[in-house]
Amino acid sequence: MDRAKWGDLPENVLLGFTACLPCRADRVRMACVNRQWRAAVREGPRPPPPAPQLPPLPPQLPWLIFPSSATPSFYSWIGRTSHPLPLPPDVRVARFCGSSDGGWFVLALDSSHRYALYNLNSGHRVELPPGIVSPSGKQFPLVARFATLSASPPTPSSSPRPYMLAAVVLVSRRLDVAFWVQGSKCWFPHRGPRLNQPQDVVYYNGGFYFVTADEGVVVYWPGYGRLTNNQMRMRRVEYNMLRRDDYLEDMGFIGGNGSITRYLVESRGQLLMVARYIYNEGGTEVLRVFRFHVMPLTPAAAISGRPRATWLPVDYLEGRMLFVGKGCSRSFEAARFPGFEDAIIYFLDEGFVHDTTASAAVQERPRYSFTDMGRYEMDDMASEAWPPVDRRPTTSDNAPPTWWFP
Repeated sequence: MDRAKWGDLPENVLLGFTACLPCRADRVRMACVNRQWRAAVREGPRPPPPAPQLPPLPPQLPWLIFPSSATPSFYSWIGRTSHPLPLPPDVRVARFCGSSDGGWFVLALDSSHRYALYNLNSGHRVELPPGIVSPSGKQFPLVARFATLSASPPTPSSSPRPYMLAAVVLVSRRLDVAFWVQGSKCWFPHRGPRLNQPQDVVYYNGGFYFVTADEGVVVYWPGYGRLTNNQMRMRRVEYNMLRRDDYLEDMGFIGGNGSITRYLVESRGQLLMVARYIYNEGGTEVLRVFRFHVMPLTPAAAISGRPRATWLPVDYLEGRMLFVGKGCSRSFEAARFPGFEDAIIYFLDEGFVHDTTASAAVQERPRYSFTDMGRYEMDDMASEAWPPVDRRPTTSDNAPPTWWFP
C-alpha cells in the first residue's frame, strides 16, 4: 500500500491501531502523521456510540529522560522504546534539577544562574529568579542541585492555585536549603540552623521534608499568604531522631567501602526513605527501604519542641514499585500495571564519568554517566541493568537522567 492510501485509512481502522498503542508517546507520534490521523486519536469529546470510540490509555509509568545538548531522548517503560526528544535550544542545554506531575521540570538554563519551570507537554514556562536574598537584604547567586514542587503550576487554562519550590542549593560554596514561592522576585533562605548535608527533599503532608546525610529529618511548613520582603513565614520542626539499630554498621561501610545516598518518597500515605549503597568498586548493589515513624510525645519532647522519630525497616513493598530520584521519587501500585512486578525499585545514575585523559582536561562541560542505573528486586536482593543497554546512551554532557511524569 502506498503512502497516500495509508494516510486515508478509515477512522475505525486507525482506532484499531490505537488500541495496540498503550504508551501516550506512541499515540502522540501517530497523531503527527497527518490531519486525519490526528483527528482519529485526539482526546476530548467525541460523537456517542455507535460512532467509533478512542480506546482509553492505560495508567502511565514515568518516562526516563536522557539529557544531551546534541541528541536528547527518552525511554518509555510501557512501550519499551526509546524516542528522540525535540527541545527548544535553551532547554536542550539546560540541567534538569527536578520534575513534577503533568510534565513539569525545574531547569538550570545556563551558567549565569537563570532558572525556569518548564512544561515538556505544553511548552509553558515560568521564569525563576537567579539569586537568594538573605534576611539582611544581601543578594547572592545560587546553584540549584535538585528541587521539588509543592504542586504542579497551573496552566493558562486551569484555575489558579498557590505552589512553592524547595531546593538544595550551593550558596557561597556551601550546601544549603532555599525556597521560592509563586510571585516572589527572589529565592529566600530557611530560618534556623544549617542542615547537615541535605540529601533529598519531598513535599509530604503539607510540608517540605528534608533528609540529611546522618538520616536526620527537618520539616518546613509554608504559611501561604502575603509575602514580606519577598519571603514567606515558614514553620520549622527538626525531629530528635532515634538511631536505627544497624546505623553504625552503615557508617563503617561509608568509611571503607563506598557511600550511601538517600531518597524520600511518599507511599500509601507514609513517608519512606530509600537508602542506596554504592560501592567504590562495582556501583550500586543494595537498596533498603525504611518507614518514618513518629514516636509518642513525651513531656521532654513537648518542652524541647523536638518530637522524637525513627526509621523502621521495610522488608517488603507489598505490591508497590518505587521510582527514585533526587526531588522526584514516586510510588506506584503494581496491580494497576499488568505485566509489571512488585517489590521493585528503579534507580538512576547520578555520577560523573571519571576521565583522566588529556582531552578530558580541556572539556568545557562535565560528562554524566548512564551506567550505574537499573532495577533492584527486594525479594532476591539483587539488581540488574535497566533500561536495556541498546536503548539508552552511555553519557550526557549536561545532566544526569531524570523522570518525566507525563
